[in-house]
Amino acid sequence: MLTSRQFEGSGDASAESHWVQVAGGQLHVRAAGCGPLVIFLHGWTLDWRIWLPQLELSGVQIVLPDRRGFGRSTAPPCLALERDDILKIADHFGARVFALVGLSQGAAVALDIARSHQDRVGAMCLIGAPLHHLVPEPAEAPEIDRAAFAKLVRAGKLSEMLAQWQTHPLTQVAPAGERLLHDILTDYDGRDQLVDQDTLAFNAQDIAALTMPILTIAGAQDSDWRKQVARYIGSHVHHGQTKFIADAGHLANVDQAESVNLLLQNFLNAHYLKEV
Repeated sequence: MLTSRQFEGSGDASAESHWVQVAGGQLHVRAAGCGPLVIFLHGWTLDWRIWLPQLELSGVQIVLPDRRGFGRSTAPPCLALERDDILKIADHFGARVFALVGLSQGAAVALDIARSHQDRVGAMCLIGAPLHHLVPEPAEAPEIDRAAFAKLVRAGKLSEMLAQWQTHPLTQVAPAGERLLHDILTDYDGRDQLVDQDTLAFNAQDIAALTMPILTIAGAQDSDWRKQVARYIGSHVHHGQTKFIADAGHLANVDQAESVNLLLQNFLNAHYLKEV
C-alpha cells in the first residue's frame, strides 16, 4: 500500500496519503496525528477535505478516507460495502478498536458499521445524520430529491445538477467555508449517481442495541428533520448525548469548526481516549 507525505490544510498541518485495497478497487485515505484511531466519514458529494477544519484535534490519529465512489478513490460506489471498507482501513492502520465521526450520509455509514461490529467501535460522533425509514421525513417532499439529481447526471448534465445542489439549504455554509466547499463540489464527478442503490435503513432495535458512547450533533440552522434525528439517536441509545451548534447549518463542522472541535475533543477525551 503506497504512502506519501503531502502538505495539506492550515496551521502547518500535514496529512499522509495512503491507498487501501478494498472490493473493486482502492480507497484514497489521508492520515495525520498520532494516537488512537479516529476515522472521519464525509457526506454525499463531498470528499476527505471537508474535514480539514478538524485537523487541529489532538491526541488521536485522524484518518480521512475518500469513501468509495467519491474523491480519488477508485472503488465503485456501494453503500452496503462501506462497512467492510472501514474495517480494512482500520486494519491498515493496525487498530482493533477505533472511533468514528460521520457527517450526513457518512453518519449513516458509521451507524451501519456500529450495528454490525460493535466490538470494534469504541465511540461515535454523528453530525447531521439521516435516519431513513425510522424518523419520518416531512410528508410534503423528501429533503433531497435524489431521483431528480440522478436523472440530470445520467443525462450528462452534471453541471446543472451541481448548480442546483449548490443552492440547496444543506450546502449553505458560512463565508469562511465557501471556498473549501466550492473546491470540493467542483471536483465531484457524480459517478455514485450512475448506479441504483437504496439508502441505508435502520429500525428502532438497531439504534437501541448500540452500546458505545455516541454524540449526536446538528447545526441549529440544519433542517428540522436532521435535528429530530439527532434527538432521536441521542435519547434512544445506552450512552447518548445530543448537542446543537449555534449559528451553524448542516455542515456544522465547517460553519463552526472551533465549537465542533471542542465538542469532539472533549467527547473523545472522556469516552474514547481514556478507554483505549
